[in-house]
Amino acid sequence: MSKLIGLACAATFLAFVAKPQSDTFSKYKPVETYEIRPGILMMPRYSVGGQVCEIVIQKEHYFNGIVHLDSTLPREVVTNIVDELVPANERGPLTTNNEWSRLSVHAGNTVTSFVDYENVSVDISHSPSTSGDIVAVITWKKRICQ
Repeated sequence: MSKLIGLACAATFLAFVAKPQSDTFSKYKPVETYEIRPGILMMPRYSVGGQVCEIVIQKEHYFNGIVHLDSTLPREVVTNIVDELVPANERGPLTTNNEWSRLSVHAGNTVTSFVDYENVSVDISHSPSTSGDIVAVITWKKRICQ
């Protein structure tokens, strides 16, 4: 009986003193993030119907107590992650021939390459002064993000 009273007192104390995380950050929009590889983050967004409509892949800058300023990812790693998240049968065939399937746009200090498939597009951005990719965005064509 005394254990039950102690447990009830502790629960009451925590209810009044401890501020739930939802109250602490309730004014901010939560963001869903997964560590898909060590130090590499994947952030999905969803359509109104709850389907994934966009995925952003980028490097984490702070982990294991260390700040990492290098934002680049090897293209092979980005390609492997894209293949894992959206297999070829889900992407569908390339929508253009091989010569035009990979287009790039130079804007300021960013080069973005576009790979267009029947069901998704993959945009991969990097800086001309770096050897790796900075961010990759997978977008589903027939799904509208909230």
